[in-house]
Amino acid sequence: VLYVGDHIYGDILRSKKVLGWRTMLVVPELEREVELLWELRDTRKQLRLWRNERDLIEDKIDHLKWSLKIDWMSEREQVRLRHQLDQRTCHQKFHKVWGQLMKTGYQNSRFAHQVERFACLYTSQVTNLSLYSPSKYYRPSEDFMPHEFDILGV
Repeated sequence: VLYVGDHIYGDILRSKKVLGWRTMLVVPELEREVELLWELRDTRKQLRLWRNERDLIEDKIDHLKWSLKIDWMSEREQVRLRHQLDQRTCHQKFHKVWGQLMKTGYQNSRFAHQVERFACLYTSQVTNLSLYSPSKYYRPSEDFMPHEFDILGV
């Protein structure tokens, strides 16, 4: 049995815990979210680059505190400001106040954690199921730990 619902507690949690059914959460906002993720992939890539560059500069500052500290701090401040500006712009494209549905900054949002924890599957609309055979068996994707990302190229 695959129970499809749009309320994480009323539909999904109860059906999964009490009845032991497989569950699918319908998240209509997800469709727009995925479109924006696709459109903003270059911006998000640039944000990751800014973040990495900022981290490298901060490492340099930590290791070279006694020499050229002022130059690095100035560069760090410039990178920090560019990163902050780009991040704010990207954030506001999703929602002016809340940003992405499934993210809070660089981490999964509380809602995303609940979706992961309580829903076996999730989709933006139930009609997406029509693209698959009714007998399809849905398997979970592999979980990755932070140390695996660079090694596996995730």
